[in-house]
Amino acid sequence: MSRRLRQDPHTLSGAYALNALPPEETVRFEDHLARCDSCVQEVRGFAETAARLGTTAAAVPPPGLRARVLSEVSRTRQLAPPPVRLAEPDRRWWTRGSTWAIAACLAVAVALGAVSWDQARHIETLQENERMVAAVLSDPAAEYTTAEPMEGVFVAAVYSEAHGSLVFSGHGLEPLRDEDYQLWFTRVDGTVYSAGVLPVDEQGVVAPIPAAPEGADTQGVAVTVEPLGGSEQPTSEPIMAMPIQG
Repeated sequence: MSRRLRQDPHTLSGAYALNALPPEETVRFEDHLARCDSCVQEVRGFAETAARLGTTAAAVPPPGLRARVLSEVSRTRQLAPPPVRLAEPDRRWWTRGSTWAIAACLAVAVALGAVSWDQARHIETLQENERMVAAVLSDPAAEYTTAEPMEGVFVAAVYSEAHGSLVFSGHGLEPLRDEDYQLWFTRVDGTVYSAGVLPVDEQGVVAPIPAAPEGADTQGVAVTVEPLGGSEQPTSEPIMAMPIQG
C-alpha cells in the first residue's frame, strides 16, 4: 500500500475522506495534500457526499428507546477491576517517625472515607431517581400533560398511577441567581405542598425529575419563584399550573 501511495497518491483521496487510511499513510497523504489543490477539492467533495449519505440513512429512534436504555443502565453494574497482589512490604524502614506518618495517613483516610460515603449516597439517590423516571416514562397508562405558560417556556408532567409518581421537565425557564423555582402539588381543596426546588441549568432546562404525590386528592402541579432554597408555602403567584390527572 505504501508503495502505491508513493507512485499515485491521487487515488487515495476517497479513502482519506472516509478515515480509512492507516496512521502512517494518513501522514504521508496529508503531506501530499498540502501541495495538491486537486486532491483538496476531491477530499472535500468525498466528505460532503459521505455526510449526505449518512444523513439519508439516519433513522428516528423508536418511542420509548430512551426510557429502556435508562432502565438497563440503572440495573447494570460496572465490573470492578481485577485485584492486584501487592508485593510484601519491606519492614526495615520502620522508624518512630513512620508511626506519625501512618497516623496522619489514617486520619486522611478516615476523612476521605466520610467524603466517599457521602458521594456513594448521592450516586445511589441519582440511580434511584433514574429508575423511577424510567419506570414512569415506560408506563403505557401514564398521563402526559404539557403547558406553555409564557412565550418560549415549555413544561411537561407525566403521571403514572401504577407507580404513584410523577416526572416533571421543562425548558426555556430564565435562570435565577438569588431565587429558586419550586414545584408544588395542588390538592382538590386548594391547598398545596412542596415537591422540591427545581434544578434549572444555565440554559433554562429542567431535566426529568421524579416526585411522589401524597394521597389521591392531589390533582395538579404548579411552579412558583421562591427565595433561595425554597419555602414551606408559596410566597408568590404561580408562573404555571396544570392538572396531572384526567
